[in-house]
Amino acid sequence: MPNQYLPPVIAIPSSLEITAITQSSPMVITVFIGNPVSEANTYLVGMAVRLFVPQTYKMYQANNLVGTIIEINGSNFTLNIDSSQFDAFIVPSGNTEQPASIAPFGSRNLEYNNQTRLVPYQSLNNQGN
Repeated sequence: MPNQYLPPVIAIPSSLEITAITQSSPMVITVFIGNPVSEANTYLVGMAVRLFVPQTYKMYQANNLVGTIIEINGSNFTLNIDSSQFDAFIVPSGNTEQPASIAPFGSRNLEYNNQTRLVPYQSLNNQGN
């Protein structure tokens, strides 16, 4: 996949807690958004993300998968992953060691400049700003 231009964001997004994952193609993930202004709007369509799904959540097949966000609708992120044959996602009761989460993966739209020590966002033709 060619390096896709993503509009600049102020900060690399933090990970978000997953509260539900569908068994479908494409996969739809529901996340808990504590602060809609600072957390949700930093995820963008076209961004690569990695899933962390501990075994206690049952849908372990999704653990460490990397997908691309193809749609965002509120707290629902649609990814280009087929989860139709995965086990059902279940939030375990009680305390868990680590919650299921989604986090940005890679740096498709970043390029370090050794002269300025800045990380500009690449343009549509991968030449930088």
